Amino acid sequence: MTLPKSTVLFAAGSILFVGITHAQEGTDFGSRVFDTKHKLSIGATRQTTDLIIAATNENFEPTPLTLDDLGVSNTDTSYFIDYRYKFAKRWSLFLGAYSFTGSGENVWSRDFNFDGTEFSADTRVRADLDVDTYMVDVLYTVHRSDNVQVLLGAGLHALDFGVGLSGRLEINEVVDEATTAGTTLLAPVPNVRGSASWAVNDRIYFSLVGGWLSANVDEYEGDFTYAHLRGFYRIGEKLGVSLGYQSTDIDIQRIRPTNTIDINAQLDGPTFTLTYTF
Repeated sequence: MTLPKSTVLFAAGSILFVGITHAQEGTDFGSRVFDTKHKLSIGATRQTTDLIIAATNENFEPTPLTLDDLGVSNTDTSYFIDYRYKFAKRWSLFLGAYSFTGSGENVWSRDFNFDGTEFSADTRVRADLDVDTYMVDVLYTVHRSDNVQVLLGAGLHALDFGVGLSGRLEINEVVDEATTAGTTLLAPVPNVRGSASWAVNDRIYFSLVGGWLSANVDEYEGDFTYAHLRGFYRIGEKLGVSLGYQSTDIDIQRIRPTNTIDINAQLDGPTFTLTYTF
């Protein structure tokens, strides 16, 4: 059994933080890094995506589709924004929004179906993919020392996942347009979130964030896990920058009496973040 990259990244980072927690004592660097009331972060990531979509219909055999099949690039520059509000000594509120988009075209050499829509050979197929996530969590500080802070919490998120396919077939200047097929999910469902931070000094610190998000709602079932490791540098009293790496694993099914859609995706890549604290 192969573990998701996000799980491996979070486990490795957790071991690192456990060692740091026991090795560091003394100087209280954490007060300048962890105790700000407001923290706003805006970032970008250059993600590499592995995606497989399979639609099973009662009248057709399933046709697994990859990004290469759809003519969609497996790299994409995506953006995220998050905000943390420390409203009590041990309690924080977190808000976040994350986005991934991709589109492309490809000419198919064989017949296939997606979600009950038939696409013929030699059809130029256009694919549009959108993944948007909106989160709100309440976090509690379970550990706080001079230079290490660990938070655990839970909350709700909305996942907007759209997959759209449309086909165009030209024969002797006669154009045949295939019906667009697609699927989407947007509903508040629960999630679990945790973070650990280590302050090297009053300007440099590292942060590891990981979590699990449910996708069990209505006719959907599944989940996705994520991990994000970052190194921060405080430029001044309020501004800072970070470099990091994040990994997200998505496994979702849409189950109906006549068909099932399986979506498996893994998004990995480096991140760059600007932070403002006040």
